[in-house]
Amino acid sequence: MKKYLYGSWAIIKYYLFVMIFFYIFIIGFYSRAGYFSIATFIILIPLIYYEMTNYVGFDKRKFGEIRPYEGAIYGLLAVLPFVLIQLLVLLIIPQLDLSFISPTIKYDTLKLTLVKVFVAPMLFIPKIAGYTSVCGYATAWFTIILSAFLGYFSGYKGFDLGVFIRRLVGLQPKKRGPKPRRY
Repeated sequence: MKKYLYGSWAIIKYYLFVMIFFYIFIIGFYSRAGYFSIATFIILIPLIYYEMTNYVGFDKRKFGEIRPYEGAIYGLLAVLPFVLIQLLVLLIIPQLDLSFISPTIKYDTLKLTLVKVFVAPMLFIPKIAGYTSVCGYATAWFTIILSAFLGYFSGYKGFDLGVFIRRLVGLQPKKRGPKPRRY
């Protein structure tokens, strides 16, 4: 279990980084939050992908045996806390009496805003499906799990996406020079 918690933490740290990045710069792009979430999503997915690709080597050294589906487990455990918090918000907010803050508080708006807080880097996905659709939020979280799985699987198979893209575009892959001698 310790192995899976370490792997999921590798995903959570990048998700939190992109989430904070989103909230810092959303002030200037508030009217275009959906478009800005696409930009942060484009940053998030390669970060998770390459972290999981490199994490295979860590697993091989530390734990010995690796399985190709462990990336999906890491992604699922990383997403689970955010999904649970969203579910708690959906269940608890209607039960609270917040009239002491403001007598005209709208619970539906508050609930929707708090649910959108945790999906911020992927906000455009629920926006496409409609903010009240569970399918949109499930799809958003599934992209994190899929990216972690594909990254871990590519590391397991030894597939390097950077070399593949360079060859596809017609560029030469980076050649590693000889190691410098140490005296």
